[in-house]
Amino acid sequence: MTYVSAPDDRRPAERALSAAGVLVLFVVGALIDICAVINVPGAAAFTVGAEQRVSVTPLGTVLALVALAAWSSACWLRRRPLIPLIAGAAISLVGMSYALLLIAAVACIARFPQRTRVISIAVAASVAFHVIRETVTPWGAALPWLFTSRTDAQFEPAWVIAPSVLAVVSLSAAAAVVLTTRARVSAHQSEARAQHEHRRADALTEQTVRQAERERVARDMHDALAHRLSVVSLHAGALEAAASAGGAAMAGSPTGEIARTVREQTHAALEDMRGLIGDLRRGDTAAASAPASMRGIGSLLSDLHASGASTRSYVVIESPERAGALFDSAVFRIVQEALTNAIKHAIGAVIDVYVHVDPQSGARVRVANPVEAFAPSPVPGGGNGTLGIRERVAVLGGEVWIGEYEGSFIVDVTLPWQERG
Repeated sequence: MTYVSAPDDRRPAERALSAAGVLVLFVVGALIDICAVINVPGAAAFTVGAEQRVSVTPLGTVLALVALAAWSSACWLRRRPLIPLIAGAAISLVGMSYALLLIAAVACIARFPQRTRVISIAVAASVAFHVIRETVTPWGAALPWLFTSRTDAQFEPAWVIAPSVLAVVSLSAAAAVVLTTRARVSAHQSEARAQHEHRRADALTEQTVRQAERERVARDMHDALAHRLSVVSLHAGALEAAASAGGAAMAGSPTGEIARTVREQTHAALEDMRGLIGDLRRGDTAAASAPASMRGIGSLLSDLHASGASTRSYVVIESPERAGALFDSAVFRIVQEALTNAIKHAIGAVIDVYVHVDPQSGARVRVANPVEAFAPSPVPGGGNGTLGIRERVAVLGGEVWIGEYEGSFIVDVTLPWQERG
């Protein structure tokens, strides 16, 4: 099995803590296995008499050095856990303890989770072999001697059972560490996934909001420019007719007035266009450069009268300063588009305009014009104006009816009041 060690990118404090832990593990583990050297037959000589003593043989000294070397591999637990696993298996097979084997197995399972079953079976088999050997052979002398100082205590029932109990406890502790580590890793992964999904949802929400804003600005551009350009087209037609009739183009003449109005409306259209395009580029929802407010409905109707269009209007607006920005803009744009539609499709007709706004009942807009006996405008319509009206009404939760009824084309809109936030 091959693997690539990851660079140690931990902070200095974490590295120092890890080094201290490895040192403590080395010292404690080495002491345990040095004491366990007497488990191996021939590694220690027991003195029987009034004073029970044990002395380490040259073989025991060699095994103690082997234990020190094996536990020195603990420094590789994080990056190369296979090294301490092999070292732990070696000293367990010789007959000392299996403590290093269990610790290294936990580290290997954390590093190679796909090998959990193989590592667990191998380690459990090694521990079982170690326990059976201590139970039925002279290899089990260390534990009884350390607690009783007697050489004949190894085969007593309590000391026969003790290795099995110790093995079960040790394996259970190792399993608990593995499960706890996996649960912590799984929790961290779930948290990371949740944060990723949250960031993704935020990004999608922001994208949706931006798209909706672009659509709003696009509707405003259409409504504003279509209205202005329709008025320009109407004046241009009147100017052409006056010129064909040979009217004077002097200042103060009807033709001169019409020309002046054309110029003013064209200039206003250009200002609207610059403002709305600027808003689109900046993403500015305030649309400060091209304001749309129901306070401007009076000026809108005055421009129509100045151009020669005939209207019968009833406009009552109460407390406009209390209205929300979206509601305020929508009322103006709906009236504007409805008038644009009327002058495009019924040139010379009388347009009926009804606008009533108050905080109690909301807004009611009704614009009607005859559909018969009037020539249509040369300005083509694409149907986007009425679509924009329906979209604005839908956003504000209102009601709209657009269509022909008893010889008139009617735009009838009701909007619920929205208070300024």
